[in-house]
Amino acid sequence: MGEIRRRVLVVDDDDEIRDLASAVLSQEYEVMDAVDGVAGWEKARSWRPALVITDLMMPRMHGYELCKLLRGRDGLSGVKILVVSSKPFATDKAQALAAGADDYLVKPFVIDDLKNVVGKLLSSAAGAPPPPAPDEPGATKRSSFLSSVPAPTGASRIYVRFWGTRGSCPTGGVKTVRYGGNTPCTEVRVGDVPLIIDCGTGLRELGVELTREFSGRPLVGHIFVGHTHWDHIQGFPFFTPLYNPQNTFTVYSVHGARSSLRSIFSESMALDYFPVPLSSLASKLSFVELEGSVDLGVAKVHYHHLNHPGVCIGFRIEAQGTVITYLSDHEGFVKLGGDGDLSRRQDAAVVDFARGSDLLIMEAQYTEQEYSTRKGWGHGTYEDAAALAAAAGVKSLALFHHDPSHTDEIMDANVKACRDLLGAAGSKADCFAACEGLRIDYP
Repeated sequence: MGEIRRRVLVVDDDDEIRDLASAVLSQEYEVMDAVDGVAGWEKARSWRPALVITDLMMPRMHGYELCKLLRGRDGLSGVKILVVSSKPFATDKAQALAAGADDYLVKPFVIDDLKNVVGKLLSSAAGAPPPPAPDEPGATKRSSFLSSVPAPTGASRIYVRFWGTRGSCPTGGVKTVRYGGNTPCTEVRVGDVPLIIDCGTGLRELGVELTREFSGRPLVGHIFVGHTHWDHIQGFPFFTPLYNPQNTFTVYSVHGARSSLRSIFSESMALDYFPVPLSSLASKLSFVELEGSVDLGVAKVHYHHLNHPGVCIGFRIEAQGTVITYLSDHEGFVKLGGDGDLSRRQDAAVVDFARGSDLLIMEAQYTEQEYSTRKGWGHGTYEDAAALAAAAGVKSLALFHHDPSHTDEIMDANVKACRDLLGAAGSKADCFAACEGLRIDYP
């Protein structure tokens, strides 16, 4: 009988990387592949590979969650896990290892490096690391489908309003009065239904306004969270509509790198940090971990992974022919990783996600000079925003996630520079910097 070959499962949504890894490794191992985390989890349980190689940024289920499942109670005993990702951030490597990965390789990889790491893992006699702590049981719903919410009859008013536009941390004082100092919060209103993107400190003022507007009436709202770094969730405990039992809210994002979406918000409101726990909020509150697009009836919302330490996604909202795309906290793949086929494909996918938008809300935290000392922090520049807006053919570009050090005067100069860049690129897109209170109406 011939030698039994070890089984290796390759999980990646990039066809070329998946095919390359499979072709290289099939010379020595029995190889299967899967196109995303959900398919990878299903194949891993049925095929029982000795090694799973997984990407991080994948639709339906990202690599961190796949690692946790493989290491969990219903996972595969003794399986080795190699994360292969284009994200070089130290944070992502640490999170992947904490989720159960045995090693981490940055792509595009050298073929010999892949073969060496795989060989080392499969020859290792060490047992599997202990599983991560389980999530809060029964805490979070999953959504892998377009829900069957009936579309409303007749047209509804649509507008976008900015409640927080500053990045990284709140920035008060007289130097940021015009553009604002609250951290990210954007309202996309369709009729009486608010779609709220991110829960930065600007969410508090939105809560005050919604409480006034819906006084005596129940409020049904949807909250979309791009990622759960502090500046994007700081306002959540101060959102007063959450304390009204008449109201209903659903919070949407993807599964966290280490725990469920609900667990992350619950931990941020633990008694060491805030006097009111999540469980004491009076509104009807639910959490949905996205595996695909969601249909709210009044709008369809799609998501796409962005390049930022940890798990970060952008949103595309389509309502009555109007398209609003939100890309906050994103560092271009070519800009960070260098020019190459993989980086260009990933950048092109982000452009396609924003293509034809009526409004692109995009972070432009740095000038090119500032970026030279902040490369690898997960943020982009005005030049990046202008180039993406021009390539995607958007009608308007709202610069967003302003750096804490950028005063109103600096912002004025940066907006002018970005308009010049768009003009030089042949784009006719209107360009402005988002400022607190600014409202844009759509017919």
